[in-house]
Amino acid sequence: MKRLFLLIFIVSAFIYTWKKLDEIPLLVIGQPSSTGTIQQKREAPFFNNLRAKTDIPFRVTYRPLESVGFKDTHQLQMLKEGTIDLASLRFMQNSEMEPSLQGIDLSGMITDYKSAQKVIAAYGGTVDHYLQARFNAKLLGVWTFGPQEIFCNRPINKLTDIKGLKVRVASTAMGTFISELGATPVVVSFDETKNALSLGLVDCAITSAASANFAGWPKYANYNFSIPVQFGLNGYAISLKKWNTLSYEQQGILQKAFDSYLQELWQFTKVLQTDAKACNTGAPCKFGTPYKVQSSSPSPRDIQLSHQIIMSKVLPEWGERCEKIHPGCRQTWQEKLSPYIHNFEANDLKDNIPLQ
Repeated sequence: MKRLFLLIFIVSAFIYTWKKLDEIPLLVIGQPSSTGTIQQKREAPFFNNLRAKTDIPFRVTYRPLESVGFKDTHQLQMLKEGTIDLASLRFMQNSEMEPSLQGIDLSGMITDYKSAQKVIAAYGGTVDHYLQARFNAKLLGVWTFGPQEIFCNRPINKLTDIKGLKVRVASTAMGTFISELGATPVVVSFDETKNALSLGLVDCAITSAASANFAGWPKYANYNFSIPVQFGLNGYAISLKKWNTLSYEQQGILQKAFDSYLQELWQFTKVLQTDAKACNTGAPCKFGTPYKVQSSSPSPRDIQLSHQIIMSKVLPEWGERCEKIHPGCRQTWQEKLSPYIHNFEANDLKDNIPLQ
């Protein structure tokens, strides 16, 4: 009997050890917890249940960004070095290192969810190509926080009303658009923006309605100008080193899991955006905190001015920077995206709108 118990113990220990050795460690860096409902109610549960969902023996370690001790601007370098396996990649914050992350979401280019998905379908493969070539990382998919709008501590009834104001931006990539309006762009991290607004270090800040609500910005910036300065695109990228440890079958299963998750996430962000707008203006809402934000919408003149700045300043400046890293980048962008965006060319804008 003792021998039988000993045999059972040895076999059990062997099976346990074998299973542990068979596990695939996966270090995932997510969004900051300060981004709210998307990170807490969608992203974290997805990764925490990834092993069960895929039946791949992942040993997932999921951490929100602020818990790992490095800035979101370093995500691509961390993937390249293999320090992390998978990142909830913040596009604007990493666009200084990889310009295609800005090219897919140029200031003022995307105005609605339908257009956003067309742009991603057309240009997402190009972004993936550049990430693999330069950072040894594969793009698993793209999602959105929703339209990135302007929140200020004073009334903003037209785009040019931000002239002379200090405007928080997520990265210098957005700075050209803001500067052309006569405002001063100030790069401030998302977590520090509420404090910057409360102290008057900035007059305005740009983010989605949902992110602004969760972070409490409307307490100090209770005027909203609802022009989409950007569309808040983000993605998920896995290091090729980790990706290549998976079998072909496992790669397909993992990609399918992300495809399903991202489809649900897109639908959720639409609902969240509508709900947050209601919360911000004091209407009944489900997910956020009620505020008394006064919201104004852009006029056709504001939209035309936005496109004028895009075509005459933002696109040429981005194209020049991208060409230095990826020769032919500007032509590729034109070929991929020209059928899906407003057909504006700088010389077609007959009315050169002055900044008033």
